[in-house]
Amino acid sequence: MATLDIPRLRSLVTVASVSGVRPAAEALHLSPAAVSGHIRKLETELGCRLLMAQGRGIGLTSDGEELVERARTLLDVHDAAVRALAPPGDGELLVAATEHAAEFLVPVVVATLDGLHPEVDVRVRLTRSERVRQLADDDRADVALMLTRPARGSVHIADIPLHWLSADGSSSEALVLFANPCAVRHRALASIAGRAHHVARECADLSTVLATARGGAGMTPLPRIGPLPDGLRRVRDLPAIPHVPLYAMFGDRVQAATRAAVVAALRSRLGEPAARRAS
Repeated sequence: MATLDIPRLRSLVTVASVSGVRPAAEALHLSPAAVSGHIRKLETELGCRLLMAQGRGIGLTSDGEELVERARTLLDVHDAAVRALAPPGDGELLVAATEHAAEFLVPVVVATLDGLHPEVDVRVRLTRSERVRQLADDDRADVALMLTRPARGSVHIADIPLHWLSADGSSSEALVLFANPCAVRHRALASIAGRAHHVARECADLSTVLATARGGAGMTPLPRIGPLPDGLRRVRDLPAIPHVPLYAMFGDRVQAATRAAVVAALRSRLGEPAARRAS
């Protein structure tokens, strides 16, 4: 099976967009010979013609139209992955955060950074807490929010309640858990060590945990950050789960005044829903 090269696909899509090799070469900062070579190699690898003469310009064959449509999707996914994984550059700040903080806390961090540094673009990366910690340890995140053991130079923000949640009618013994490593999982399992239970599903991300629990597959332990997720209710007849600490970590590019403002905003935000968390 042929392997499609990203630069060659980019050349083809650009040729299709500007209807010519020379303007495509100018747009890509390549020579016309390099762009033509990319197209020829694609045609050789796939065994079909992609371009044809069309008046004074160049048009796409039927196969060319098919490939360009798919290539645009591939390039979008490729470029998004590169942007997501690239370290922040000048004029950018990267906020890495546990998925649990996405809806209720990350907007507070972004708004605080935008207010203090309107000239800076703020990027957000949501992932598991252990991976947030790795980004922090590798100096790839400017601001990191994690539910895990503290990273170097991190600040304790608050101790977050953990509750068992389930959909109506779910089994009281079936569990829906994050796959390891997971600080919430360890605390939750320790709290019910003397009770009958089994792991019905292990999930890699928060959206899958929520969807699985909403579908009635079992109970799931979640940090209570903000309102309860739709479709789930708190299970009250189980032993309490110890709180999990929320930490913030800051990179060297974040000034002391900005760090203090972010910490204050997070603590203020977490204080707002106290009455709802108790309900």
